[in-house]
Amino acid sequence: MCQINTQPSMKWQIGCIDVYVPPDIINDETSTDVSAQELDNVTLSCKATGHPPPKITWRREDHEQMLLKKIGGRDFYKVESYVGSSLPLWRVDRRQMGAFLCIASNDVPPAVSKRIILNVNFPPTVIVPNQLLGAPLGTDVVLECTVEAYPNTINYWLKNRGEMLLDGPKYTITEERSSYKDLMKLTIRQFSKTDIGTYNCVSTNSLGKSEGTLRLYEIKLYPSSQSAAEVNIGGLTEGAVKQKSAYSKSNKPIPILALIEWLIITVLNLR
Repeated sequence: MCQINTQPSMKWQIGCIDVYVPPDIINDETSTDVSAQELDNVTLSCKATGHPPPKITWRREDHEQMLLKKIGGRDFYKVESYVGSSLPLWRVDRRQMGAFLCIASNDVPPAVSKRIILNVNFPPTVIVPNQLLGAPLGTDVVLECTVEAYPNTINYWLKNRGEMLLDGPKYTITEERSSYKDLMKLTIRQFSKTDIGTYNCVSTNSLGKSEGTLRLYEIKLYPSSQSAAEVNIGGLTEGAVKQKSAYSKSNKPIPILALIEWLIITVLNLR
């Protein structure tokens, strides 16, 4: 206020100063990294000071869309961002796991953010893409299992539910981890008759244990030059030409659908 003392009355005028303050996150009132059981309800909080009052925006650090549910709802809906000091996650799902950014901004640079990691704990689930696999002798066979679990698991392979397989000259065992998923691979070198059998991929963590089963069998390849063979069916003798398989040696086992197709072609040729 400026004032002039005059007669007969004083003159004065008021001016206001508005001080803009950039945002600052209040750590004591903001969530730290969170761990929760799957299907628990989780709320992430983020508080900030500044003038004008900051707006809080939530995003995923990996730039993927956020999966959210309405409270009491079952279905997810996707959003790029969420505005609010609290981010409610109803019946949290493993797909929501990851790093979240709470960003505070009020048009006074710079904006500030805090990184909050959400971990969702759940027991292992093993997914086997191909449970029945066939391969010719002498080839390298690759068996695969996908494991979903958190916290991290201990994974191993069993043969015929007895022998634990180890990485070495005969077997190559690898794992490729990404977030809560782990791709288990078992490569059997120079597939032989002794390798025929049942294989189990086993995964365990502090919350439980799970396993998948794969059965491996031999696919026989016949040379194309082999002449017609005599086959006895029901007391009658018929000529049958054994064709060379359309599936040559490869680094991967032949799935059951490919085997069925090969069998159909063979039966048609026999007719």
